[in-house]
Amino acid sequence: MTELDRLMPVSHRRLQSLQSLVDQYGKGDGNAMGQIIGLQEQLTADCERLDILVKKEPAHRRQTAKYRYDQLMYDYRSLSTALQRHRAVQSEREREQAERSELLNREFTANDNTDTILALDAAISFNDKAMNSDSGLDRLLDSGAEALKQLRNQRSTLGIIKGRMSSVVSSLGLSQTVMKMVERRSTTDQYLFYMGCVITLLIMFLLLYFVI
Repeated sequence: MTELDRLMPVSHRRLQSLQSLVDQYGKGDGNAMGQIIGLQEQLTADCERLDILVKKEPAHRRQTAKYRYDQLMYDYRSLSTALQRHRAVQSEREREQAERSELLNREFTANDNTDTILALDAAISFNDKAMNSDSGLDRLLDSGAEALKQLRNQRSTLGIIKGRMSSVVSSLGLSQTVMKMVERRSTTDQYLFYMGCVITLLIMFLLLYFVI
């Protein structure tokens, strides 16, 4: 029996033992880690030695030996990956436990209470300012809506007056100069209406930008 034939079964038994210990560690048995580290060192040395022995095998046996070695390495790497996942989960549990213990054992001082009160006061003050700003904006929107409504009413009234004046002028035969003056007044009122809209929107934007 060659050294390869003797070492391969030994490595498989160590791998099985490592599998059992990794399962125990995954279930919360922290004491298994010491044995796991020892087995990992032995298996790493076994794999290094087996790699050399496989290359020394005769050609007619080398393919079979290489397959057995590759299977052993695959299983060993899979166990190492599983162990890393278990260690990450365990570390997260320990961190959460430490944070809970710190919160339970923490003694709150007068300074902590003062900081908390100051933070609450600042939040309440900000909330009050925001509510006041909302009320002011609501009033401004109501005023703007009322102004626009009045401008629309004036425009409608001027349209009616223009129509009546056109009828009167047609019946009385007034000059075209009077008609043009009326039309210019109507155009000017339209410009005033649009300017009022723009100014109102600009004021609302400035209040939103600087107040909130």
